[in-house]
Amino acid sequence: ESGVSVPHSLEYACGFKMSNNSQQLPPKENNLFKQIVKFYETKWYKKGIKAADQILKKFPEHGETLAMKGLTLNCLERKEEAYEFVRAGLKKDLGSHVCWHVYGLLYRSDRDYREAIKCYRNALRLDKENSQILRDLSLLQVQMRDREGFVESRRQLLTLKSSNRMNWIAFAVAHHLAGSHELAVQVLDSYESTIDGDVPASEKYEHSEMLLYRATILEESGKIEEALASLDKASEHVVDKLSFLAQRANLLLKKGDKKGAEETYRKLIDLNPDNYRYHEGLHATLELVPSESGYSAQQVAGLKALYADLAEKYPKSPAVKRIPLESLEGADFLAAAERYVLPFLRKGIPSLFSDLRSLYANPAKVETLHKMFEGAADSLQKSFKLPFACVEGDAEEDPSVLVWTLFYLAQHYDKVGRVAQAVEAIDTAIRHTPTIVDLYLAKARIMKNTGDLKAAWQLADEARGMDLADRYLNSECTLHMLDGDEVPRAHDTITLFTRDGDQQGDN
Repeated sequence: ESGVSVPHSLEYACGFKMSNNSQQLPPKENNLFKQIVKFYETKWYKKGIKAADQILKKFPEHGETLAMKGLTLNCLERKEEAYEFVRAGLKKDLGSHVCWHVYGLLYRSDRDYREAIKCYRNALRLDKENSQILRDLSLLQVQMRDREGFVESRRQLLTLKSSNRMNWIAFAVAHHLAGSHELAVQVLDSYESTIDGDVPASEKYEHSEMLLYRATILEESGKIEEALASLDKASEHVVDKLSFLAQRANLLLKKGDKKGAEETYRKLIDLNPDNYRYHEGLHATLELVPSESGYSAQQVAGLKALYADLAEKYPKSPAVKRIPLESLEGADFLAAAERYVLPFLRKGIPSLFSDLRSLYANPAKVETLHKMFEGAADSLQKSFKLPFACVEGDAEEDPSVLVWTLFYLAQHYDKVGRVAQAVEAIDTAIRHTPTIVDLYLAKARIMKNTGDLKAAWQLADEARGMDLADRYLNSECTLHMLDGDEVPRAHDTITLFTRDGDQQGDN
């Protein structure tokens, strides 16, 4: 954005607490100055400039008004004038923390963070206890990876207002980022000791997250047993039980308690069988993680038995069907792949190829998928039936199944370098059902890979025209137009979804 947002507490910084050396305004003009700040916050920039001009007619050398006028001009893309007014204001009133703060905001809007930090520091020399300037300074320090400076700024903020919970948490985070894990834990413990009685219901979740965060810091510092003890101690106060179990399972695994970790991961899978991280954790507890050379025969057998058991417990889980495809080979892989892709084809889920893309690192599995989908397409074209062993009954498939089979085949052919077959497959699918947007996008990508960039953006534009309210289609079309060096078309297309029409040219 062209401007910078000023927090509501800028009113406090801009006139309600004037520095000793600041130029004082009469009550009428002082109220008008407050209006400038409000106009700035509500983005009534022209009214803000008008109010500033009213003050400057009577007091042309009032530094803070000059600075605020410059800050407002900055939001109207009049940067040169903005810097001129802010610098002029600073010259007129070097002793004003407001002028230095505004100067810092101006630099921050241009992403010149180092200069902004210098301005904030000058402002703090004049008003050491201004929490808003300290907060702005701390944000830029962490942005610039000045961790030690960030720690000091957060310490000062905590000293100014120790009753604010967020100041305690931010101080702990600052120490954590600086690598001082023990101090971070001590800060959290100090805050917890200030809590009298039970935590209010409205704050229970935030308090719960703080307890989990404490265990995370201990874990990162290598104190696994302490982290586990901290977690167990806090179990009654933790609201997010799922995160609690996941963190506890991970700690048990790091501790070497594989049996306890396995039990916990199985509980987690029971709660959410489609979370891949839980499955990865369970694999680690059972020593089923592959080496660089791949899975051993013993691991393949172990995974096969494990997922046969999980498939009985969670027959509707896609993850339980998908994960074995990574380890299975030969006939077992074919049977598992058929079971997995069947609902995708019947329901018309376009992401199937993206889902199976990782399997293309194995040439044998690529060949199996090639034969499986080619056989499926041939069978559907001849008898409207899928030749999968897992298909029950003798009923014909819905005509849409053929379309999604061809859709996959087109992407498959494109992936393995058979471009002519890819174009043929996607054209057959489009002739069958010319109203599916995904088919045109797939063909656009295929044509791009052939080098025909013009055909690619034309197809993407045709897809966009089928649903003009779809932002994703609009963005995809724009990218293809840029690839085809159709910059004016791309600009006109992307601006259809630009919210602020006044900024289209700049963006």
